[in-house]
Amino acid sequence: MSHRARIFAAAVVAALFVVVVAGEVIARRAEDVFAGKVVILKKRPPASFKTGDGFVQFLHANSMRTVYADADNTWTFETMAFFRRSLGDWEVEMVFYDVGAGSSASGRRFVDSYTQYTQDRNTRSLSGKCHLIRPSFDAGKDYMVVVQHKGDELAKGFFSTKGTSQAQIDDQLRAVAEVKKMEQSMKDLEQKVKEQEEAAKKQKENEKAVEDLF
Repeated sequence: MSHRARIFAAAVVAALFVVVVAGEVIARRAEDVFAGKVVILKKRPPASFKTGDGFVQFLHANSMRTVYADADNTWTFETMAFFRRSLGDWEVEMVFYDVGAGSSASGRRFVDSYTQYTQDRNTRSLSGKCHLIRPSFDAGKDYMVVVQHKGDELAKGFFSTKGTSQAQIDDQLRAVAEVKKMEQSMKDLEQKVKEQEEAAKKQKENEKAVEDLF
């Protein structure tokens, strides 16, 4: 084989190697790509995908780090948790921490938790829907969600909340309460003035009736 032919053959092999490696990366399962992570999603994943890497692409395209409050000042969003190995159980604990002071064991502050059940005890992934309510959660905070199983942390994810803070809501409620209090005071005052006027009118009528008798 000539030197030029050997160079061409080597180039072809190198190109094929790149294509194969790229194909393996693209075709990797989401459980491997996102192992150990909880992905916060804008919407629930569809039941199926047209391509082998469709799920991975969906997760990349729809993941988010900021969740916005609903009309009722709560936060609702989808999650996907991925484990490095099969779970081997029917339930896990979804644990939420405030990580404003850091995500280390000493910095994070426990906020809330709940049990989530699986349909397959050997699963490596778990979808769920979170609905975070006040006063446990608040706007303008940084949180970490951890999937725990018998004390072991299997996956974790981070997100921030946006919306009206509880302090602002409390201020608004106090302002509304003050306005209502003032309105009630005005009504009470008007009622008192009306009662005084009626009493004065009645007194005059009584005095006139007495004068008429004499």
